[in-house]
Amino acid sequence: MFEQIINNLRQSGWTLVRLEGNWVCATHTAQKRGLFLGNFSELPQEFKPWTRNYADISRWEAIVFCPEGINSSYLKQHRFPGIQFWYWDTQQGDLFPFPPTNDQLIPSWLRQLASGKAGSLEAKSPTTIGFIPFLTYTLIGMNVVYFLLMVWAGLHLFPNPTEGSIDQRVLIDFGAKVNTLIQAGEVWRLLTSTFIHIGIIHLVFNLYALWVLGPLTEQSFGHRKYLLIYILSGLGGSLASFLFSPLLSAGASGAIFGLLGALLYYSFKRPYLWKSGLGLNLVIVILVNFGFGLSQPGIDNYAHLGGLLTGTLTSVYIMKKQLL
Repeated sequence: MFEQIINNLRQSGWTLVRLEGNWVCATHTAQKRGLFLGNFSELPQEFKPWTRNYADISRWEAIVFCPEGINSSYLKQHRFPGIQFWYWDTQQGDLFPFPPTNDQLIPSWLRQLASGKAGSLEAKSPTTIGFIPFLTYTLIGMNVVYFLLMVWAGLHLFPNPTEGSIDQRVLIDFGAKVNTLIQAGEVWRLLTSTFIHIGIIHLVFNLYALWVLGPLTEQSFGHRKYLLIYILSGLGGSLASFLFSPLLSAGASGAIFGLLGALLYYSFKRPYLWKSGLGLNLVIVILVNFGFGLSQPGIDNYAHLGGLLTGTLTSVYIMKKQLL
């Protein structure tokens, strides 16, 4: 049962770390939850040395396996402030919470696993239901403000071939990807170009994609890892465009393709998500967008491909850190 629980947590996106005495620490950044698992015979004297490394975790619980049974004296002898304990009598199948609580999330999850069904601890978590993807909203806001400043500086809402020189000047002034300028030392353009859009239609399409993909990615990976994926994917897309395309380029599509790649790998490593159809849907979205990009002139497919590969590889690295 212990290994079944560990595998279920891993597949549900929890970060797992081996501790002393065969104990395991599982954390979920998005939910701000932490969970300790181990045998009563190896119960540590103190948990603070383990919890102090996780400043972002606001709720801690511990599942203590008691293969030799349990009596009420155990509950009185071991007091750990700030941690909700669940003493599990594996002989009788009884679960004793200490301190007493009416929370049914852990008991129902364990009953699911004991019956042979795949369960997800975070699926019914109130924290997950109330999750706010504030970084996604912030990125959308930054893109909108950046675009309004460019319009104020003279950029046309709709690209106008007769006024192309004006639009190009504004794009360059605000940090579009221009290979000669990057070669001259303006490497910051690899990042600023990911916040620039060439017209209102370009902006709307990219921000709609970010609105759809951003919250799911931010909740799956947590705020900080989500931002890391987004920024690195944007840089990866800009770098690929710089290496393989001489044309002026701008847009958040490299970062957005990176989110697609990260979600694809995330669902691939979680069979219950892949079987739900999420993985196949992501593959279809990626293929359709690449097909559209190949059939339309002026679309920087190198940036798309670079962002996709960077986002996928970043998620591979992040999730390897979650494995035991």
